[in-house]
Amino acid sequence: MSDKTSIPAFSPPQAALAALSVAHRITRTDADALGDFIATQAAFAALDNIAQAQEMAQALAQDISDATDGFDTLLNLLAAALRDDAAAIAYCLCADFIALHGRVSPEEMRFLERLGEALGIDRLSRAAFDRAAQARATPLSASETQND
Repeated sequence: MSDKTSIPAFSPPQAALAALSVAHRITRTDADALGDFIATQAAFAALDNIAQAQEMAQALAQDISDATDGFDTLLNLLAAALRDDAAAIAYCLCADFIALHGRVSPEEMRFLERLGEALGIDRLSRAAFDRAAQARATPLSASETQND
């Protein structure tokens, strides 16, 4: 992908959707899982047509990531579209989506690491976001809530 002028820029919501699309491909969850997750997130409330934006972001993310050096190009595009708070929100959304499906694989951890690095999120913040995502995805069992 040497001709970067032919690649459209992402808006922050599109960039977050593209990052989630990559997370979805890595987690190998069913097609409805991502749509269900996106529909419940306040970060996408301002989008007029979430399904259309999701399809566009997925197609573009797949086309870019399938090309030579595509994943690095995609990370660069995401970093250009997501600054400061938007970068943290997109990272947290990906961490939450990945954590929802149970045990986090090494491939998923590597994706989050590379995404966080590309977005300029420091390691301590990434660790806090990851732990918070795990906590939100973990149900409290009756044995964990009993007092000794």
